[in-house]
Amino acid sequence: MARKILDPKLLTKIATAKNKPGKYIGETVSKLAHKYGVSSEAALIYLAKQSGIGTAVYQRKLDSSKQAEVRDLLAKSVPERTATARAAKQPSSPRKPASKRTSLMSATKHLLQDQGLRARCLDLLGASSRYDRAINQATLVLEDRIRKKARPPTPMTGEPLVNFAFKDEMSKTVLQVGSGQADDQRGFTQILRGIVPAFRNNTHHHVSDSFSQEEAILVVGFIDVLLRVVENSVDTRLVASSSP
Repeated sequence: MARKILDPKLLTKIATAKNKPGKYIGETVSKLAHKYGVSSEAALIYLAKQSGIGTAVYQRKLDSSKQAEVRDLLAKSVPERTATARAAKQPSSPRKPASKRTSLMSATKHLLQDQGLRARCLDLLGASSRYDRAINQATLVLEDRIRKKARPPTPMTGEPLVNFAFKDEMSKTVLQVGSGQADDQRGFTQILRGIVPAFRNNTHHHVSDSFSQEEAILVVGFIDVLLRVVENSVDTRLVASSSP
């Protein structure tokens, strides 16, 4: 049986519209016919319709069975085109802005540098309440760091420990701030003395729900600064023992 030759004029119009060679269009028609299980003539009309080419004259020449194939094929393509158009018009969902709590914790993770402080306080700062626990742990880390650096001769905690380790006068202090400046020594000594009654005692001996998350983060962040002061301080006893 002779092979059916597709309408050359319609093939040429499709090739021109798609800027493709005629052979490519013929192969595309064959693939569409195989994909949808229809005749090549129906596939040709379908491809022409997709290219915006009128097919009424050619379509009327087809027998009733092939015209039915065309109608079914075009009907199938409507939901596909509708879904594609709907997806194209659908605006992308705007990114949900981060919550205040998430933003605060992200900044806190970035800013806190002391690993010991991070390990003990980050989870408590991210809780939904009871932020006094974070301050309790932060002041505990600070006290422990001072104790290890100053090595007092007897067990000490709180204000006695701070008063042993840091003194206003450079000639009398055990731990001297890293800058070696008298004003820095006096200032940080007074700050450390104030931290104990203002924050340590309050959260070590009492349960307090008065601290907000923001306040707790600020206190812990400031203690992070003080920990660097303690770490960078110089033990004057070691300096004296090494002097000739």
